[in-house]
Amino acid sequence: MFFTFFSILNVVKLVNGRIITPYREIQGNIEIENGRIKRIYEGNDYGENLDGLAVVPGFIDIHIHGIRGYDYTSWDNKDDFIKNAFGMKKSLLEHGVTTFLPTTVTMPKENLIEACKAIGEITDLSIEGIHLEGPFISEKHAGAQDVRYIRVPDINEVKECFQYSKGKLRTITIAPEKDLDFVSKLWNLGIYPSIGHTDADYETGVRAFLLGANRTTHLFNGMKEFHHRDPGIILASLNYSRYIEIISDFIHINKEVIRFLISQFGVNRFVAITDAISATDLGDGEYSLGKTRITVKNGIAMTSNGKLAGSTLTMDRAFRNLANIVGLQNASLMCSYNPAKSIGLEDRGVIEVGKRADLVVLDEKMNVKKVYVNGEEVI
Repeated sequence: MFFTFFSILNVVKLVNGRIITPYREIQGNIEIENGRIKRIYEGNDYGENLDGLAVVPGFIDIHIHGIRGYDYTSWDNKDDFIKNAFGMKKSLLEHGVTTFLPTTVTMPKENLIEACKAIGEITDLSIEGIHLEGPFISEKHAGAQDVRYIRVPDINEVKECFQYSKGKLRTITIAPEKDLDFVSKLWNLGIYPSIGHTDADYETGVRAFLLGANRTTHLFNGMKEFHHRDPGIILASLNYSRYIEIISDFIHINKEVIRFLISQFGVNRFVAITDAISATDLGDGEYSLGKTRITVKNGIAMTSNGKLAGSTLTMDRAFRNLANIVGLQNASLMCSYNPAKSIGLEDRGVIEVGKRADLVVLDEKMNVKKVYVNGEEVI
C-alpha cells in the first residue's frame, strides 16, 4: 500500500505589474505562497493581471491616533479600545495601510493600562503593537496633549503596560531631560524609545541617542526650536538619531525642508507618519484628542490656543506627496521599509523574497486600487 503525503499550498500570482523594490523597478510578476513572497521575476505569465500598475509594499504607520471617527486616545475600558482599533484598521486598509500602531496620548494611568490590555488581546496581522506618545514628556512642549496627566518617568508603570500588552508595547515617545537613564531602561525591556515633546538641549539629546533612543518623534514639531547658538534636539536628531519621523502633509513641515533633509541626510533614516486624529476623512468640525477639544478647519487640526493637534493626513496622500518630491522608490522606503525597521518588524515593508506579501497596487495617479495582506486581497 502506498501513501502520498502532500500539503495544499495557497499560491497567488500577480502578473504584469510595475514592481517597486528598494533596488530597482521591475516590470514583471510576483508569486506568493502561503502569504509570503516566493518569487519576483520578469517576463510574461498567467495570473491576476495588474495591467502595468505600480505595486509597492503595504504602508506602515507607526504613529496614528485615529481616523474616520475612531481613535485610540480617550476610552475608559479595553473593549472600547479594541473596537476603535478595529475600526481604525478597516479605514486604514482603504488607504493602503497594512500595518499600524494605534497611538495613545498623555492620559491617566488607568486609561493607559486599558489601552495596553486591549493590544494584548488583539491578534491581528495589521495591528502589531502600540505606541505610547507620552505621558513622560515636557510640559513646555506638550502641544495638544493634556498637561494635567504628564508625569515623571516611572519604569514600574511601563512594566505594567508592557505586561498587559503581552509584549506588544513597541515604542514610547519620551522627553529625555526628565530622566536620561529611562532611555536605557526602556531599551532593556525591548521597547524602542523615541525622543519627542521635549525641551532637551543638544548634549542631552546626543546622550539619549547614544543610550539607545533610535527615533525622533515628528521632527521640528513638539520640541525645542533650532537656534544657531543653541541647536537643541533638532541638530542632535539629525546627527545621531537612527530614524526620524516626518509628517509630510506640508503643514507640519514645508516640502522644501523635506527635500533638503533627504538630499543632505539620505532617505534611509526618514520614517513617514500621519499623526492622524479621528477627524481624518470626516472633514472640518469639532473633535477631540484625548481630553483636549480640537477644531479642524481647512483640514488643519488646532487646539483652542492655536497649536497644531495631529493631522488629517492619510498615508496614501503622504506617499503621493513624497513621491512627487523624491520618487516612488524613496517614498516607498519612507512609508514602508523604514517604519518597519524602526520598530523591529523584519518580515515586511519591502517587496523581497521571503517577506510577508503585504502589497498595495496604485494607479497612474498613485491612488490605491488594491490591497493585499499576507497575500490575500482585502481591498
